[in-house]
Amino acid sequence: MQVASLTGQPVQLVRQYDLFFDIDFTGLSFTGKVTVDLDTTGDISLDAVGLQVKSVKHGNRNLPYKQTSNAVEIKTGKFSGPLDIEFNGKVSENFTGFYKASYGDGYILTTHLEAVQARKLFPCLDHPAFKAVFKLVVRTGPDLKVISNMPVESEEVRANKKVVSFKQTPKMSTYLFYLGVGKFVEEHSRHGTTHLYAAHARPKGSIKTEFSFEAAQKVLDYYESYFQIPYQLPKLHQVAVPEFAYGAMENWGAITYREILMHVDQNTSVRAKKAVAGVIAHEIAHMWFGDLVTMKWWDDIWLNESFATFMGHHAVDQGYPQWKVWQDFVRTQTSGAMGRDGLRSTHPIEARVKNPEEIEELFDEISYGKGASILRMIEAYIGPDKFQKGVAKYLEKFRYSNAAGQDLWNHLQEASGTDVNRIMEAWISKPGFPIITATFSDKKLLLEQERFLQAGGIEKQIWPVPVTMMVDGKPQGLLLDKEKAQVNIGPSPKSLKLNIDQTGFYIVHYQGRELQDLVWKSKLSPLDKWGLISDAKALLLSGRMPIREYLSLLERFRKDEEYLPMFEISDQLELLHVLAPEKMRDTSRRFHTDQLKTLQAKTDENSMMLKGIVAGRLTMIDDAYAKEQGSKIKDLASVDPDMKRPVVMGYARSSNDHNGLIDRFKKSATDEERLRYLEGLASFNKPDLVTKALDYSLSGQVKKQDVRNMVTYATANADARSVTWGWFKTNIEKLEKMYEGTAQLSSIMRAYISIAGVGHVDEAESLFNRYPVPAADATLERLRIYDRLARGIMAMP
Repeated sequence: MQVASLTGQPVQLVRQYDLFFDIDFTGLSFTGKVTVDLDTTGDISLDAVGLQVKSVKHGNRNLPYKQTSNAVEIKTGKFSGPLDIEFNGKVSENFTGFYKASYGDGYILTTHLEAVQARKLFPCLDHPAFKAVFKLVVRTGPDLKVISNMPVESEEVRANKKVVSFKQTPKMSTYLFYLGVGKFVEEHSRHGTTHLYAAHARPKGSIKTEFSFEAAQKVLDYYESYFQIPYQLPKLHQVAVPEFAYGAMENWGAITYREILMHVDQNTSVRAKKAVAGVIAHEIAHMWFGDLVTMKWWDDIWLNESFATFMGHHAVDQGYPQWKVWQDFVRTQTSGAMGRDGLRSTHPIEARVKNPEEIEELFDEISYGKGASILRMIEAYIGPDKFQKGVAKYLEKFRYSNAAGQDLWNHLQEASGTDVNRIMEAWISKPGFPIITATFSDKKLLLEQERFLQAGGIEKQIWPVPVTMMVDGKPQGLLLDKEKAQVNIGPSPKSLKLNIDQTGFYIVHYQGRELQDLVWKSKLSPLDKWGLISDAKALLLSGRMPIREYLSLLERFRKDEEYLPMFEISDQLELLHVLAPEKMRDTSRRFHTDQLKTLQAKTDENSMMLKGIVAGRLTMIDDAYAKEQGSKIKDLASVDPDMKRPVVMGYARSSNDHNGLIDRFKKSATDEERLRYLEGLASFNKPDLVTKALDYSLSGQVKKQDVRNMVTYATANADARSVTWGWFKTNIEKLEKMYEGTAQLSSIMRAYISIAGVGHVDEAESLFNRYPVPAADATLERLRIYDRLARGIMAMP
C-alpha cells in the first residue's frame, strides 16, 4: 500500500467493516472475523500486523492470499462487495494496538489505534482517508463489560459467554475505532440528548468523576455553539485506562484517558485539576476536528492536534475564566514550541510522511504547540469572529469526510477577505521562526527579520509576519513580508512594545538604550511581560545576550506579583540552577524566597498552584526550607493539596528515607499521590539514592507510563544530574523497548536527557552513534547549547 498518498491504490472505496471478536480475557488472545465491503480495480493488500489470517472468502468461495509481516495480499482482481476474513491475534503487552493495561492485581484490555495500529487488531485499509461505517459484535466472559464507540444494541449471555452487539457507527477512520473489555465501573450523566458515561476499572468511588462530567458538559456547550454543529453521536464515554503511553486519545464516542486525568476530589491540586479540564477540552474538540472532519493523510496530523490544543484553551477559558489559561498557553505551548523550533534539527509544521514509522515522531511540540500558536496568530490577525465563521463553514462542508490544511485556509480567507493562504503556506512549510531585530534611528523604527537559531549564527529567511505593536498606548500593525521594513511611529514616541500580548510566533530583539527605555515605559500586560522574559531566555541561549544583561533583566521583575511573569522566571531559574548549581543557587533562592512571600497572601487558584510549584523548587535549593516543609509529613492529610508536593520533596531531602517513601508510595490511593512520592524519591540529595529510585521505576512496581515522570523529576534535581545521565545510558535499550511505537522516548530525550547530559557531550555523541534512535539529533543539538551555556555561567567571576 502506498502510504503517502492514494496514487496507485487499487481500492477505491471501503463502505463498511462488520467485526466479530471472540476474546479470551484470561488467555490474552482473540479470534476474529471481519467482513469488509469495498470496491477495487485489482488485487488488494490489507494492512495486518501480528495477526494470523486463517481464511479469506467471498461468499462460499475461498480466495487465494499471501500473508507478509505487515499485510495480507488477496487475489481479487476487479471486485466489488464483501470479503470475509477470519484471523487470530494476541493481546499486546506494550501500549499499542489491543493491549493489556494492568492495575494492582487486575487489568483491562483496551485499544490505542492511532496512528496506524488498527492493523494490529483486524485486517483493514489502515489509512485515514478510507472512512467506513463499523458494526461490532464481541463475545467474551460473562462478568466483563465491553465498551466501544457506539451504544450497546443488544447483550445476552449464552453458553457461559456474553455476546454484546453495538449500533453501527457513522463513517469514520480506522484509527478512531475503540474496543475496551474489563470489569468496568460505569457512571452516567447527560448533556441534552447525549448520554455521558465515565468508566474505570477501580473499585466504585475510588475515581471521583464529578468534575470530569462537569468539564465535559461545559466544553460540549461551548463547541456546539462555536462550531454550530451538535455533537454527532448518541453517547460519549470517558474511559480511564490504568496504563497509557499518552495522556488521552480521541476515539469517537469513547475517549480514553490516563486515570489521573479523570479523578478530582478534595485532595486534588489546582495543577492537576487544570490538567484534567485541559485534556478533556482537547479531546472533545477532536470529536469535531479530527473525528467528524479528518485529515486526508498524516502530513496534516498537526492540524488535528494544533486545532484541538488551540480550541481546548478557548473552551477552558470560557468554562473556567478564573484560571486565565491563555497565560498557561504561552508558557507551555508557545514556549515549548519555540524551544523545539529554535533548533536546526526541527521540522516544518506540515512534514511529509513517507512511511508509517515516521508518523509517531510528528506528535511533538511542533504539531501541538507551534501549530496552535500559529492558529492563535491568525485568529488575532483576521479577528475572532471571522476566524469562527471560517471554521464553522469548513466543518460543515467536510463533515464525515476528509480535508487538508489548504481547505481550512480557503475558508478562513473567504470569511476574512485577507490573504490567509499566503501567510499559512509560508508558516507551515518552513522549519523555524523569525527573530525580529528592532532599532530606532532618525525617528524611524527599523524592523529586520531572519531565522532564529538557539545555537547562534545567522540564517537569512523570510516569513510573512503579522507584526503588532503598541505605540503610546495605541495599537498598530503591519505584515512584515520582506527582510527589512521602516515603520513610521511618530517623531517622539513615549512608549513602544512589539508583539502585543504575544500573539505572534516570533522573538523581538530591541537594540539600543533609547528603544529599550521606550519598552519599559509601556503599560505591559502579564502576557507582554512574559514575552520580554521569554525572549530574553532565547537571546541568552543563542549567545545574543550576555548572562549579566539577562540577569539584570530578570532583576527588573524581582518584585513583580503577577502570576505569569513570576511563573516564567521560576521556570527559567530552575533550568539555570540545574545547569550551573554552584553559580545560580543564590540567585534562584533569592527569587523563589521573594516569590513565596508574595504568594503567601494570595488565595486565588492560580496563586495556590504557583505557590506549590515555587515551594517545591525552593526545597531543592534551600536545606533549611526543605527541613521545615519535610517536618509536616506526619500531618500531610491536612496540608493544602498544592503544598503536599513540597512537603514530600522536603521530607526526602531532609531525611533521605528511601524505604519510608517507598512504603507511602505503595499505600497511595490515587495516581496524583503516587506521582508525589515518586517525585520525592527522585529528590534526595544523595545521588546514589536517586539512582536507586530510578532503578525502582523499572522494577515493575511503577506504572510503565510513569517511568518518564521519574526521569523528569530526577532531571530537576541538580544533585542527581550526572547519575541521571548514567542511568539513562545504562537503560536506553529498556526504555526504547518499553515505549516502542509511541515516540515517548523521543520526548524524554529532547526535554530531559539534553539537560542531564550536560558535561557529558562526548559520551552522548558516542551513545547515539551506537543507538541512533529518533530525536538523537535534536537531543544532541540541545545538549550542546545547554552545555555551552553552563560553561558560560560557570566562567562568571
